[in-house]
Amino acid sequence: MSFHQDLDDMTRDMHDATLEVEYMRKTPVLDLILEQENLKFNGGKQYYFECDTAPATDDVQDYSGNDPLTHSRTDSTKRAYFNRKNFQKGVTVDFEEELQNAYDNEDGTKLHDLAAFVVKKTNEAGRLHLRKLIYGAGGDSGKQVQGLNSALVPDSAYGTLTRTRATSINDWWQPANNIYTSSTYASATVISIDWLQSVILPLVDLENGGGVVIVGNDLFLAIKSEAQAASMPITVNKAKFQYGIEEIEIDGMRVLRDPFLQTAYNTGMGLTSSAAGALERRLYIINPADWYLWIHPKRNFVMTPFFDQKQIANGADFELARLLFSGNLACKHPNRNLYLSNVTA
Repeated sequence: MSFHQDLDDMTRDMHDATLEVEYMRKTPVLDLILEQENLKFNGGKQYYFECDTAPATDDVQDYSGNDPLTHSRTDSTKRAYFNRKNFQKGVTVDFEEELQNAYDNEDGTKLHDLAAFVVKKTNEAGRLHLRKLIYGAGGDSGKQVQGLNSALVPDSAYGTLTRTRATSINDWWQPANNIYTSSTYASATVISIDWLQSVILPLVDLENGGGVVIVGNDLFLAIKSEAQAASMPITVNKAKFQYGIEEIEIDGMRVLRDPFLQTAYNTGMGLTSSAAGALERRLYIINPADWYLWIHPKRNFVMTPFFDQKQIANGADFELARLLFSGNLACKHPNRNLYLSNVTA
């Protein structure tokens, strides 16, 4: 079997075997989606939700024996549409790497090392890029996957539906029960357990339970330290540790630390540290049942076979494969979820 074919087989097998851990379990928001079994492999032209915009209470009638009974019918549904988004990562092995990893060992050790290295770097790049998008604010018509901020910034269009609080346009589709405006969600706030309870209470869904608090290192340690100082019980979810995620439960609240929400990643996101919107100041409250990750079955973080570029006229001497993704992240009930952009310890 050729070096080319061996590299192909090894990298694709290793890549497939690490998909769930690399892309899902190591990314807290996606891990929560997996808990709810809300990872969907769908094709089609667009993704969409049928949304109920209001309770059907207007025509409920109190009556006595001789009153005529009234009735009416109102369509309270709207459809939110989400376009499929795409990204790719090119993976190359040049001729020098091929020669250095040719079969000079019977056990194929060098080739295996190269394959493992290629897969690790490719998965890491794809995972970090997707995590950036998850904490971004891609638009309906843009190229990027629509992240948490796409759904949870007040008065921003989402799912092709306009949201305008001042004129009560689609208030039912606003985040956080329409409590915050496009300015007050960025108000400076110091985190505390009592404050966090007051913030989370309006978002509690009786059917699906409360939300999960997602913060970075500084805010997580502040909450944990306050609970320890008050001798409050803290339950630790040890199963998350193996994926680099820390989760605790305090006073009935799940609090999850995402290492990505720290100053080190601000520059890559185009953000300014110690300012509203900086990663270390972000606080999210997510109702996991409301979130879906749609992935096209043919672009499921798939790695294509390596292709020898020398076979192309004027091509260079290297092998090329691509990591491919197509899909989108979407929220079915933004009103049960929250993003605050200026919280400090």
